[in-house]
Amino acid sequence: MEEMMFIVTDVVNGVPLNLVSYPGLFSKKRLDLGTRVLLENLLIPEEGAVADVGCGYGPIGIYVALVNPRLSVYMLDMNPLAVKASRENVERYGLGDRVTVIKSDLLSELGVRVKAIYSNPPLSKGVDVLERLAKQAPEKLEKGGYVQMVLYKGEGNATKIFGDYFPEVRVMKSVKGYSIVLAVNN
Repeated sequence: MEEMMFIVTDVVNGVPLNLVSYPGLFSKKRLDLGTRVLLENLLIPEEGAVADVGCGYGPIGIYVALVNPRLSVYMLDMNPLAVKASRENVERYGLGDRVTVIKSDLLSELGVRVKAIYSNPPLSKGVDVLERLAKQAPEKLEKGGYVQMVLYKGEGNATKIFGDYFPEVRVMKSVKGYSIVLAVNN
């Protein structure tokens, strides 16, 4: 029997996305508003490496790779189905030479330092996810690197938690209940 799949099609900032997704993955049939708000406001380095944490089927990592071909992108997720979908999407776009998909609990398996970490963290799993990400991120970031994430009505928790580990944390923008939080590793 053939496995059910979905194709998520959207255009963000003029960049067409056409991504494979599967039942059981977050926002499996369409790009969710939080991810769209994050993508529309991403700070993307000119070169180096970046990470997409909790990548799901890969809209953030694929978008970043398409927008800036000078970047190496690491896409991380602990869900084997998300890893499978992300790998398929990397292959669909022919990005395998500079996009790596890793099965990882947050940043635990990331073996390099990056300039930026992007995430739409699963707050349904509780603030523990934010606490662990805030604790792991500084050692995975280059000096001056940053975490940029989108949260639905959770910016208060995020700014407090990340403020314990980062010297600069601020809400960049809020749109329809979603806030983009930036934490800079000076």
